[in-house]
Amino acid sequence: MTRARLPVGWLVGGVVLLILALFPLFIDHADLALPTEVFIFALFAMSYDVVFGFTGLISFGQSLFVGAGAYALAVDLTQYHEPLWVAFFAALLTGIILSVITGALALRTRGVYFAMVTLAFAQGAFTLADSGIGNTNGETGLSVSSTPAWLTGPGNEAHFYYVALAVLVLGYLLLRLFVFSPAGRVWQAVRENEYRAQMIGYRPFNYKLMSYVIAGAVSSTAGALYAVYVGSVSTNLFSADLTIQLLLMVIIGGAGSLWGAIVGAALIRYLNHYLNVLSSSSFVANGPNWLHQTVGQPLLLFGIIYLFLVVFFPQGIAGAIQSRFQLGRSVVPKPGLAEVEAEAAEAVDVEVGESVEPLPTATSDPPPRS
Repeated sequence: MTRARLPVGWLVGGVVLLILALFPLFIDHADLALPTEVFIFALFAMSYDVVFGFTGLISFGQSLFVGAGAYALAVDLTQYHEPLWVAFFAALLTGIILSVITGALALRTRGVYFAMVTLAFAQGAFTLADSGIGNTNGETGLSVSSTPAWLTGPGNEAHFYYVALAVLVLGYLLLRLFVFSPAGRVWQAVRENEYRAQMIGYRPFNYKLMSYVIAGAVSSTAGALYAVYVGSVSTNLFSADLTIQLLLMVIIGGAGSLWGAIVGAALIRYLNHYLNVLSSSSFVANGPNWLHQTVGQPLLLFGIIYLFLVVFFPQGIAGAIQSRFQLGRSVVPKPGLAEVEAEAAEAVDVEVGESVEPLPTATSDPPPRS
């Protein structure tokens, strides 16, 4: 992106942030539940985008960290009566430890095998939580108590709205620092061609593990925030359905774009809400049978909308907007391998054309025998 165009994105983001900050002043606070939920799911989606969109890892186990963070906070607050900040720190630490352990094992595989291993970890956590081990209370779940009244008490919906918005903004800025850092460029290099990145001197395993741990830490913190928002946790937080939702959010919003992940999360959550409202409306209830079988099926409608978005926006919403307005930055931020190679060449002081001698071709004369 050229310097002349650099302020455009920040200007648009500032306007959107101002609108969101003023939003509670113009609507009933009871209607803030859905946008607050969107903020939390946007955090989930951005953390998944770091793994999938920037590093190229297809994980089916991101829900492991969401559920672990939520349960860590619930146990700390409900059973140990720790302060809220201590419970959030415990959730963050749980996510880091889990992601280091599971990532060190899962990243020894690639492709579909990595996806299956991460799914196995999430399903294993679901089974353990469902069995009641570790004070999880089984399938009944845990209620989240001992939260500050100013945050979750009746009539304080706006307070939690602003807290969730602030955490979303901080999460975006933090992840943006990572993805546009030198390490973030290596993530892109690994995504584009892992073997090539390895050949120029980088260790893909270390960088993939770094991406995986950062995503796990953000997901567990967002899971703890979600537990406070809902007021309870259950084993559903470990289900693969949640990870699939995050994958859809990233694909629809634009893989490799943090703000695209936010847009995708908003679209998916609002569609999920209003399609269910439409399917249970009196218009559908009093309509003919064919209306029940079409409009009355929210998953069917969502599937049609998803197909439409994939066909007409193959690079996601972020990619379509950037291409349409020629913002100067692709969906996945550049430079990728090109600058990584340049930095590696500069570090070892290698001049072009002097590293290796050309191999003889098939038509070359054989070397003389001694």
